[in-house]
Amino acid sequence: MAARGVSGETAPYPIAELGASALRRIMLILGGAAVATAAFAGISPAANAGTAYESCVSAADATYTHSFDGPGGTAVITAVKPLCAGESQDFSLVSYTAPKKTYATPQFVYDAKTGRIDAGHRSVSLDVQVPGCFTQVDTVFGASILNEITGSTTQYGNAKLGSSAGIGSRSSGRAAWYNGGEGVCSPRPAVTFASDCAGTLHIRMANAVDAKVDAVFTLDGKWIRVRPGQSAERTAPAGTTVTVRDNTFTTSTGTWTKPSDCVKPTPPTTPPTTVPTTAPTTAPTTAPTTAPTTAPTTAPTTEPTTAPVTESPSSAAPVATTPATPTPSTSTEPALALTGSDSMQLIWYAIGFLLVGGGLLIAGRQVRKGRHTV
Repeated sequence: MAARGVSGETAPYPIAELGASALRRIMLILGGAAVATAAFAGISPAANAGTAYESCVSAADATYTHSFDGPGGTAVITAVKPLCAGESQDFSLVSYTAPKKTYATPQFVYDAKTGRIDAGHRSVSLDVQVPGCFTQVDTVFGASILNEITGSTTQYGNAKLGSSAGIGSRSSGRAAWYNGGEGVCSPRPAVTFASDCAGTLHIRMANAVDAKVDAVFTLDGKWIRVRPGQSAERTAPAGTTVTVRDNTFTTSTGTWTKPSDCVKPTPPTTPPTTVPTTAPTTAPTTAPTTAPTTAPTTAPTTEPTTAPVTESPSSAAPVATTPATPTPSTSTEPALALTGSDSMQLIWYAIGFLLVGGGLLIAGRQVRKGRHTV
């Protein structure tokens, strides 16, 4: 490379003399050019870097490998190639109680698990409980699980992983099914139904204390496993018929029925009073009083009380009564204010009455004198 001087002439110099930042810029430019060239040519950068490209497959074309432990109740399934987006495949692991150590029927489901492989999950691990008696454990393609196996031949057929033909042959590994265990399975399931007055049916599923294995019940498509000496309860509304199947191959059916001891509501003996009443139902306990309950403590004393003056044939003048003057109190308590008239006013009243009486006396004499003259 060469550098241009001030005069415009170029002067060659080695790359080693370039600065570190200049070298990094050059490498980035070269790398970007290589990526752009590969993209334009239709070659992925990963393939250009030497990484092997792995294409996806559909669920119908997918193949798998698996490992299986029957007595332990475990299975692991892995897709050989990843599934494409939107593709999926289900796998199930199921254990049964069986009548013999070798394959025999009837068998009843004991535990089951289902897992899925898709574009985001290339492998799935499954595990189930295995009964402590004669058993069968199967690993199968799909999510369809049989609650009971009653036929003389296996009903899963070639759906079992590791089969020599059919869909099961798409997974390589040992045969993913097992028959074994020790001892006869002896569950002691019992189902009882009880109705209450509220319209609810109570379902009780129990397993006897002396049972040698868990009791398993199927209800509404679900498995309910109950240990010896324990129970499980469910409820259902009135009008529903409940069917419970247990692992002794017994079916119990129950519906809600109204108990005979339900107490009916007692109707009221008298109709409720809903019409408003205008008159009070009871008379008031006390009549209102308009007059004061106590008399005034003091009566007004502004005028003395006198009897009415009547005409009398006697010539004697009427005798006027003089009101008594109040006697001074000798009490040491403060004197109360006087409420009546003073003594001078009373004297003037007395003189007035005397003058009125004298006038009436003279008038009476003149009247009698006139009568005699006539």
